[in-house]
Amino acid sequence: MLERLMALDRRIIFLALLVVVVVPTLLKVSFPMSSITPSTQAVYDEIDGLEPGSCVWIALDYTPPAMAELQPQLKAILHHCFAKDIKVLGMNPLIAESAPLGMKEFRTIGGEHNKIEGIDYVYLGYSPGQLSVILGLAKDMGTAGYTTDMNDIPLSDLPMMKEIKNYDDADLLIAVAAFKTPGYWVQFVGDRFGVRVSVGVTNVMYTAMFPYLSSGQLKGALPGLQGAAEYEQLIRNAGYWVAGGPAQPGMSIQSIVHYALVLLLILCNAGYFVTRHRERKTMEQRQTEAAKQSMGLE
Repeated sequence: MLERLMALDRRIIFLALLVVVVVPTLLKVSFPMSSITPSTQAVYDEIDGLEPGSCVWIALDYTPPAMAELQPQLKAILHHCFAKDIKVLGMNPLIAESAPLGMKEFRTIGGEHNKIEGIDYVYLGYSPGQLSVILGLAKDMGTAGYTTDMNDIPLSDLPMMKEIKNYDDADLLIAVAAFKTPGYWVQFVGDRFGVRVSVGVTNVMYTAMFPYLSSGQLKGALPGLQGAAEYEQLIRNAGYWVAGGPAQPGMSIQSIVHYALVLLLILCNAGYFVTRHRERKTMEQRQTEAAKQSMGLE
């Protein structure tokens, strides 16, 4: 069997992996997370500790290629905020492409919680200027280039924005990023203006957050799809979100695929060593027989 496995056509292996991915997806397999990363717990605790009526600012700094990891983070955070009657301000001061991605989730999840746009949440969208926009928000929205929301409604006409003028009105700022923008929020907003900052980042970026976490400059960080799955479990356990999101099934499918790959590697390596041992034994036997024949001829 091991020898046959060594000679197996790679297309069969790819087909087997396809089945391993498709079947759990169709069956909606979802395993509970065995543990919660401390930085994920920290983000959850920051939001859960806020009083109803508080305001969380969410800055989206990612493009469509990073949606698989970061969009589930945004979904879970919004469900948590809306379930606790926390007002949410969305914006895209650094990455224009993320504006429609965020607006869609705000409206969808806000509707699920019966929240009203302009009263319970506002989406500002993109304003050109990047760093100047970030610094301008310390003074007022107009200085940062925001005079209307993404629907072109003047901010002065939105009830929620009558109480939100600058960073002094932000109880927590969460940057969901796929680029090196978290450093901007930490250095130019958290350190300079005293705003509490948390982040959600892709998995490959997570280790770069460690210095900020250890220094206390960041109040938590979500690591990629794993962080989203952990956050989904936290808010489900607390009763904030009954249905659950896409991150936990996604992580479950990844785990199944990883187990399948590890099993395949073990079997292939076992087959390699068994085949190698047999070839060596066969070679030794041939050498012994050759030596006997040589001695007989002499």
